[in-house]
Amino acid sequence: AYTCIKAISKKKESLIAKNRDLFLDGAVENGLDRKQAEAFWEMIIKFAGYGFNKSHSTAYALIAYQTAYLKAHYPVEFMAALLSGDIPGRNFTKKDALVEHIEDCERMKINVVPPDVNHCDVDFSVAGGEILFGLAAVKGCGGGASEAIVRERTARGPFKDLFDFCERVETSACNRTAIETLIKAGAFDAFGARRSQLSAVLDKALQSGAKKQADLKAGQKSLFGDLEDEPVAPGAKDASLPDIPEWEERERLGYEKEVLGYYLSSHPLAQYERQLSTFCSHTTGSVKGVKDREEVYLGGMVASIKHAHVKKVREPGAPTRYVMFDLEDMEGAIRCIQWPTEFAVSGSLIQADAILVLRGVLDRRGGDEANLVVNEVFQLADLEQKFTTGIRIVLDEGHQVGLREIHEVVRGYPGDRALHLVMRLADGRQVEVRSNRIRIDLQDELIERLRELLGHGNVHMIIERPKPSKETPQRTFQRRG
Repeated sequence: AYTCIKAISKKKESLIAKNRDLFLDGAVENGLDRKQAEAFWEMIIKFAGYGFNKSHSTAYALIAYQTAYLKAHYPVEFMAALLSGDIPGRNFTKKDALVEHIEDCERMKINVVPPDVNHCDVDFSVAGGEILFGLAAVKGCGGGASEAIVRERTARGPFKDLFDFCERVETSACNRTAIETLIKAGAFDAFGARRSQLSAVLDKALQSGAKKQADLKAGQKSLFGDLEDEPVAPGAKDASLPDIPEWEERERLGYEKEVLGYYLSSHPLAQYERQLSTFCSHTTGSVKGVKDREEVYLGGMVASIKHAHVKKVREPGAPTRYVMFDLEDMEGAIRCIQWPTEFAVSGSLIQADAILVLRGVLDRRGGDEANLVVNEVFQLADLEQKFTTGIRIVLDEGHQVGLREIHEVVRGYPGDRALHLVMRLADGRQVEVRSNRIRIDLQDELIERLRELLGHGNVHMIIERPKPSKETPQRTFQRRG
């Protein structure tokens, strides 16, 4: 009967007919006459129109209750299990479910400990109220590689250094590529060496490991084998590592994103967060609520650039080259396109890893996911000059420097920007005055002289945040022609 209901709910006519015959024959064999069996079948047909869906709703409700209970009372264990379930479907080219759940852990104030070959298991695990990163979730370390690492560590204890790791873990299970990704992920950081140093000696460590494993298979043992098990004095192994600097922060973070799917130790845009929040109207996360064809200012880092040419041009000699790329900020990424006319003006600024602010309009005509049609490109260095409307000078009542000294400085830089003076009175009140007669030119020299005179914290830029307009773009994200 269950098979019949399932077949009917999916409207599979041939399956329904086949099961009808089987059901009727079975019912007759079990004591029903043909007429009773057919009446019973008609009852099943009627029930199948809604019964199968209702049974699923009940099952889903039960599962929802169970998972809600586990998340409420065992949040760390629940999130660890959820993250482990995301490992098989990992996508390192864009933000996947595992990364979203790690962000959920952060919001829930659950610490996810970074990868470590001496502590982490194959899947995500729980220790001391924290979640230990699953080694299988590192790119290239799924299945056999992570299992071989945990198996060897469990059998013979923690690894001492990279050389010890390569000598003990079979390269047939954990190859060079897997070890490289573990270095990039910071899984060997506990050894106290820089990632650049570990990467530089990896070939040497693999050769040493291959030789020792070959000797073991051949039944040989080192003359000083017993001594090799003695504790190594601190710093004794460091002599084998080259004295080279650590990777540049952007390179190190790029490697983390490559092998983990997200930035682990920091974010390349963290140092620009204040500027981007000042000059951008939205983030990739907040544009979800913005309507189609509405203008926004978005800032971030350029990635995944692809150039192409339009097939048809509107006028002879008109530019044909355009660009598509991703703009990544601290909340995600958005696909962007800049058409030939705009690309001819500012397309040279769109370079890999460039930090830019874009003025453009959202295009949702391809579906729910928004894309950005870029009309103007700004470099961060140009934003303050473009959107700064003046200078605000703060002066305390009774300050040794008076208006005469300030006037002597600013009168040498005439221009078209505003000058505001804020007087902080002794009783805590503030009075702000805008000069109608004096207009200034925003030169670095002027700002530096004022800060030397008054102190860095008493000279501020007056920034007018970009105001998006609700203009309708003439071109959409879809390719024309």
